[in-house]
Amino acid sequence: MSLSCERGDETSSVCGNNTPLRIVVHVPKCGGRTIQNHLARHLGPRFWSVNKRYRNLPLGLFGRKYDRATAFPPANILAVSGHSLGRSIERLFPGRPLVRTLVLREPENQVLSWYNFRMMRYINAGLSPYSFQLFLRSMPVDPVTHFLLAHWYELPWLRIASLNRIEKRQLLDSALDQFDAVVDISKTDQLIAWHSQALGIPQSAVRANDSESLSRQIGWQPIRWADLNQTEREELAEHVHFDRYLWRRWALKQDIAFDPATSQPFLRKELARFVPQIHRRIARRFAVGTGLLRAEPTATSPQQKPSLRSRTT
Repeated sequence: MSLSCERGDETSSVCGNNTPLRIVVHVPKCGGRTIQNHLARHLGPRFWSVNKRYRNLPLGLFGRKYDRATAFPPANILAVSGHSLGRSIERLFPGRPLVRTLVLREPENQVLSWYNFRMMRYINAGLSPYSFQLFLRSMPVDPVTHFLLAHWYELPWLRIASLNRIEKRQLLDSALDQFDAVVDISKTDQLIAWHSQALGIPQSAVRANDSESLSRQIGWQPIRWADLNQTEREELAEHVHFDRYLWRRWALKQDIAFDPATSQPFLRKELARFVPQIHRRIARRFAVGTGLLRAEPTATSPQQKPSLRSRTT
């Protein structure tokens, strides 16, 4: 197994300045947990899964969202990933070649996956699910666009709110142009194999957060696009115009123009989220105004209860 590192034991391996650092930006519900688990399983302490900078403060107040503390010296690390990952992490590895990768997904399917996983997580925790429409109205408009601006670009909420849609597009196009690979979720296995071959580790990964098996265990019937009414379909399509541009332009490699008039105004939508966010907290806690019947978990003992991580993939 060749890792281009001088190796003693696994905890003391030191990589030279010519060893690439592999940066895997983990967008929620885009297969990132599968990639992270694979790298952690086979690299051990040479993989850094970054944590949140703060757990009890709103991360939107800050630029950098990740905790810079590492369990091992940066010189030992071969790959890094996590939801909180930001571009300033590159400064911790001076002189190292950088390999940046990102997985994106068709936005409407991504939001539906996000909804289904969150509802299964609530049921697993003894809480109540609520309607898709309430979920959609309580989440940020163009969630991937604003996730990347907040986390990878490390912009605080106030700075994001001050940007117009053209400025956001310019920032993100410029950032993604620096990535070595931006792929659709259908190419996740190929991306894992590409990273793994370079790292000298097994190229096949065990899939994490398998929604189909989780839904069977918990008793949740996943909501699909075909289950939505016309109003919900229209709201969903309007909610992800900017995300659809990023996915088509960068993951599908389509030569398309950006039309700022089609994306929803960020600040106005943020203000409109306030009431739905309160409503969803009441709904999941007290099953009030959920808009659907509560899905009953299948009969499992506490030892058999499926494990749903609090972080989405």
